Amino acid sequence: MSDEQKGIEKNEPENVSRRQVLKGIAITAGVVAAGAVAGVNPIGAAHAAGKCPGTTPKAALQYQPHPKGKDQCSVCANFIAPHCCKVVAGSVAPDGYCMAFAPKPA
Repeated sequence: MSDEQKGIEKNEPENVSRRQVLKGIAITAGVVAAGAVAGVNPIGAAHAAGKCPGTTPKAALQYQPHPKGKDQCSVCANFIAPHCCKVVAGSVAPDGYCMAFAPKPA
């Protein structure tokens, strides 16, 4: 019996190029910088409206809903409690992980 027949889910990343990942990060950084120049906090405004500000698809950053060792969303500089990220599009789990992980400054 194959893994698929047993109902076991495989967590394989989609083929996403490095260029796509970097483009998504650059777009997000540009939005934040434009808001800072205009005197607006686009991340805070979007989060207050119930929308997460991240624009990069989860697959592009190989997001997973579980931590990678001690690295997880809740201790990442990009995490916005309770379930948003400055980089990843959509809702994220506090104990999730992706390639955009950057530890919060001490």
